[in-house]
Amino acid sequence: MTNDWKLVFKVILGSIVLVMIVIYGLSKMTGSGNSLVVDQNILINGAQLIKENGNTKVTVVNFSDMECPACKRAHELITSLGNASGVKMVFRHFPLSIHKYAPITARAVGIARMMGKGWEMIDLLFAKQEEWSGVFKIEDKLVEYAKSLGLDEKIFLEKLNSTEVATNVQQDVSLGDSLKLSGTPTIFVNGEQVAADFVVAKVNGLLNTK
Repeated sequence: MTNDWKLVFKVILGSIVLVMIVIYGLSKMTGSGNSLVVDQNILINGAQLIKENGNTKVTVVNFSDMECPACKRAHELITSLGNASGVKMVFRHFPLSIHKYAPITARAVGIARMMGKGWEMIDLLFAKQEEWSGVFKIEDKLVEYAKSLGLDEKIFLEKLNSTEVATNVQQDVSLGDSLKLSGTPTIFVNGEQVAADFVVAKVNGLLNTK
């Protein structure tokens, strides 16, 4: 009889452990496991790349690296949200040291923003990421992209290594460092970190909440 109880106990214990493992796995899949939660005002304060449509109900803040392949994929997944009513999209730079062209491409986006084409430059750099990430002289390629967007070549090139633009990028980097971000992309939806694959579903869910 004692052995039977031991067997039952082991079965129950094993079942509990299995359920806990499944719950933990699901939480990691949805990006809600140990999600970072940050005051939204901190996330958007000083941001320079903002796109909003109507009265904001959901704010998406994306810390990104222009040379990061995962960031390119995340951008492709969430870019449609920029046209959704009630959504505010915020892009913040977090160039990683492992990517040699991440800092200069972040500055290129910053210059394009000053000239009215910031989001267009983001789209273009991500779309052509494989092309420019392998070139020897990135400046020539960036000027080529700027010209394709109708930007003044001379002004763009003059500002590419300017202190003003570098300072603007560093502002985003400093914020990311203060939040102890572990990598890119790091995306927040109304202040809660959400995995890129689940951002659209999260946003749509919040938009449909009365």
